[in-house]
Amino acid sequence: MRSAIVNVPVVFGGTFDPIHLGHIDAAKTVSRLLGGVRVQMMLAGNPRLRDRSPASIEHRWSMLQLACAEEMNLIPDSTETHDGGSTRTIETIEKLGGNRNKPVIWVLGDDAASNMPHWVRYESLPLKSSVFILKRTDVCLTQIYRDFELVKHPTDLALESGRIYVSRNPVIDISATRIRSGISQGKSVRHWLHPEVYTYIIDMHLYRT
Repeated sequence: MRSAIVNVPVVFGGTFDPIHLGHIDAAKTVSRLLGGVRVQMMLAGNPRLRDRSPASIEHRWSMLQLACAEEMNLIPDSTETHDGGSTRTIETIEKLGGNRNKPVIWVLGDDAASNMPHWVRYESLPLKSSVFILKRTDVCLTQIYRDFELVKHPTDLALESGRIYVSRNPVIDISATRIRSGISQGKSVRHWLHPEVYTYIIDMHLYRT
């Protein structure tokens, strides 16, 4: 089982605007539940279903690298920032070679997963990926459960595509929106961020307005 996971890409995507301790803790949990695998922390350049990020790609990439520098199993990945237009998950999965027998394991929160049916070429996702969902809310995932096979063990995601695992492990309740709002209001957000990320934000005067 371990060898199957080692050879399958595990991707934790996000705008990381900014990356915070909740992201890091969740990604480490995913790595642990999948047997200590490396998780690709993939920076989304311009997600189609999200508002434009307040911080530039360059700043977000720098913060991501700082936050992951001491985490052996969290690997910063800039794959999605190299194409100019909107980020399309299915195209990224295809670049990573996702297929029925070697799926890309895509990690996301249940709030983001509820939007999956609106993603470009959603019908192709079960053919090339499996999904690891971090349960954060009570959002309805009825269609996702209909289109993907629910499994009880996270390592089963690597055996073939079209599978879904829902983790009930606690998720730290931090949001990038709250952090940005706190900074703009002059509030302390240090406890939600990696020390070097916090210093970077202060030095670069990010999220002040």
